[in-house]
Amino acid sequence: MNRIFLYLLLIFVSEIKAQSYRDWGVGIENVYNIPIKGVGFGLRSHFNLSNKWFLSPQFSFYPSWNKVSESYYGANINYNLTSEKKWGLYISLGPYYNHWSNHSVSSFSEAKLVNFSIELGGGIYRDAGCFRPFFEYLANAKWWESNLSAGVNVFFGACVSGERGRDGYKCPAY
Repeated sequence: MNRIFLYLLLIFVSEIKAQSYRDWGVGIENVYNIPIKGVGFGLRSHFNLSNKWFLSPQFSFYPSWNKVSESYYGANINYNLTSEKKWGLYISLGPYYNHWSNHSVSSFSEAKLVNFSIELGGGIYRDAGCFRPFFEYLANAKWWESNLSAGVNVFFGACVSGERGRDGYKCPAY
């Protein structure tokens, strides 16, 4: 598990030097698992690969107060369906590693401590300078459970103190 975590950490930071600061961000999210009514939280990053494609490595955790206590590690490749700069609607697909901590109390015969699956779905985001709030729906192809996520990514390269960034706007935090 530590090796997988290290690989995912490398994905999070691998392209930071290769891209301009405007092209990547990090963020937090709240996650709601609809079938089990579980509440969790997560961390993610966002790397623009082109005008239409972006990569989103993610980690989410459902604490033990939920019926299912688990953590997810994965990365989605996303395709932006819109050409609008301030709003985006995207489809998403990616592999995930799942560590299901309390799998032994489950009635599922397939329940295991370690699971792998594909997640697919989509989302919408708003590009508001250095802040990019998002809302996302993903479905797990193994268990067919769906998750709703709401959060915000921060693009530090778009936050320019005292002057406008190269694309003409200033971060509202300054």
